[in-house]
Amino acid sequence: MTSMEAQCAPYRSRLKANPFATIIPDRRPEVKYHAGLGLAKLAVAWDVGFSGVRGGEIYERTADGWSLLYRVEAGTPADELPWR
Repeated sequence: MTSMEAQCAPYRSRLKANPFATIIPDRRPEVKYHAGLGLAKLAVAWDVGFSGVRGGEIYERTADGWSLLYRVEAGTPADELPWR
């Protein structure tokens, strides 16, 4: 289990029926919902300067519940994001 996976685990039960959700443990509230994938990516990829992006998990609502799309560790350089 990665450190980001462990940090996000307590918040997964809060996911609701919106198109996309992010879990970012260092943000309040930890779970937020987004109308589009681009907004979810921006939330996780918020660049905090020399220490990289803040990181988190992006989920997509599916017929079976929630599906993890991306997990980004805090401190990842912006040019190494998985959707780049």
